[in-house]
Amino acid sequence: MRTALSLTLLLVITSLSTLAGVHAEIPSDGSTVATSDDETWNGTNDMDGNLTVTNGTSLTIEGDLTMATGSSITVEEGATLTVTGSLLGEELDSGLAVFDNPQSKTQLHMNFGDLAESGQLRFDFGQMIPASAMFNITIGEQTIDAAGKDHIFIDVSLNGSDLLADFDIFYPFPIQIVSVQALHSGSAQSPILSASELNHTNGSLIWNSASFTLDVQGILKVDSATIYGAEITCSGVCEIQSSTLIGSAPINVEDGASIVVNSSSILGSRTDEDIIVHDLAEITYTENQGTGGITDGWIRLLSQRQIQTNSGNITVHQTGIGYGGSTRDDFTDSNGLIDIGGSEWLRIVEWVDQHGVYHSEDAELVFTLGTPGKSWGNFSITIPAPQTPTAVVNIPLPYIEVVSIDAEDTTAEVGKGIGAMVTVRNTGDATATVNIWCYVGDNDTSTSSLTTTLTAGEEKLLPVTWWANTDGAQILNCRALIPDILKPIATNVTNVEGGNSQEVGWYIGEDTEDKPYIVYAILVVLIAIATVLFARNANKKIEASDVEEHFEEDQQEQEDAEELEDSTVWKVVDESNEEDEED
Repeated sequence: MRTALSLTLLLVITSLSTLAGVHAEIPSDGSTVATSDDETWNGTNDMDGNLTVTNGTSLTIEGDLTMATGSSITVEEGATLTVTGSLLGEELDSGLAVFDNPQSKTQLHMNFGDLAESGQLRFDFGQMIPASAMFNITIGEQTIDAAGKDHIFIDVSLNGSDLLADFDIFYPFPIQIVSVQALHSGSAQSPILSASELNHTNGSLIWNSASFTLDVQGILKVDSATIYGAEITCSGVCEIQSSTLIGSAPINVEDGASIVVNSSSILGSRTDEDIIVHDLAEITYTENQGTGGITDGWIRLLSQRQIQTNSGNITVHQTGIGYGGSTRDDFTDSNGLIDIGGSEWLRIVEWVDQHGVYHSEDAELVFTLGTPGKSWGNFSITIPAPQTPTAVVNIPLPYIEVVSIDAEDTTAEVGKGIGAMVTVRNTGDATATVNIWCYVGDNDTSTSSLTTTLTAGEEKLLPVTWWANTDGAQILNCRALIPDILKPIATNVTNVEGGNSQEVGWYIGEDTEDKPYIVYAILVVLIAIATVLFARNANKKIEASDVEEHFEEDQQEQEDAEELEDSTVWKVVDESNEEDEED
């Protein structure tokens, strides 16, 4: 008897202590509580407030816990929350987005049971549909235009037959159905289906707001459980197995965290994806059912897409970037930095679509520095687009070094050239065609042209002839001529100080000063001789012309005289003949 009584008291005390512990740890007045030891919550309970599972403790929820709107559970780093029962948001705001296009034409499949021979269905929308839109609902032979309304009624049979609703829509934005209610006159019973309860094909269940928050910095284990209306952030480790999450998407998996989702259903997202994996977070996603419609199973979203290069003004040709496979051209800034992730779509690099098919961005970047046909040439590199928030990409560049200048002598005469050998080499990673210019001090000096092409790792000896215009000790300095586009990174592509020769003493030769006068004297003599010869030739031509002219005049006078004489003789003869004839 005493033993039985002792056992009974022990069971009662244990039960009471358990209940006291449970209710003491569940806030009901908006307060904040924290676990101090490992705990297990059973039964059906309501929670209104904020709960923290502290580092080093664990909480297991085996029963049903209804969360008041605005409540929260935080799992600290080093803590564990296990859910095998359910977490149920008290107030839910969801809608079923419906579509009418070849890829996703929505249909509703409804059966309210045998209520009456005839009745009506009331469709409630999440907004007033604009009057300019086209939004027709057809069930059987009945079609109702919902444009300009926030709800409509349509006549149907409620005798237990299946009802199929089709949509004819022309409007650019999704319209949500928040509930469908069956109405009839034969009974007060009017069953209603919320958006999450509607059986549909090619619709998209959208949760417009969450009821409570679940912040996981430690470990979350959800096994054969239900979570309804939660906003879940995972910055630690989250494991979801054989469970159902409704209106609890998207799950945000922060950079550095990991999530495993297996044989589970995630239905009803507030965005276009059920899970958002940020930056380099890890995900394992197998044999799951997602929201579907236009909602992807999961995406990898980068916080940014910045690439650091080794030069400003690099042209970056981008193809296949992000979710839409965008193509564009851009330039690195003066610091060599470029951001190729200007929009969210450009930052999505992996995703599982609404049909469970995995996709990965197939993108390519072409980096080019230089100007076609100009000095030094073009330098470029082609790579797959990095799928990380930041990356470093260096274009292979030459490094042109004027190593030394070896003059053939240490003295030279002004006005005469002296030979030298210029040693140049390319210790960079790209071929370049360069011009070498030479100077004395800061001034250009007269040398033969130096242009050469150097492959990576190549060294050459270039002959050059140097002329000086003044005497004195001089040093020849030669360096690569840098094109404008490379000037900001000049020290990265050449030794800007160039190379120097040994000192050469230039002198003026002994007859150097007399040479100009001798040249002038010779020119004067040549001019004088030429003048005399020209004058003589001119005189001879004039005399010859005069003689020829006088000769022509004398000859003409003689011919005239002879002609006159002949004329006179013939005239006398004619007169004599005329006289004879008369006689």
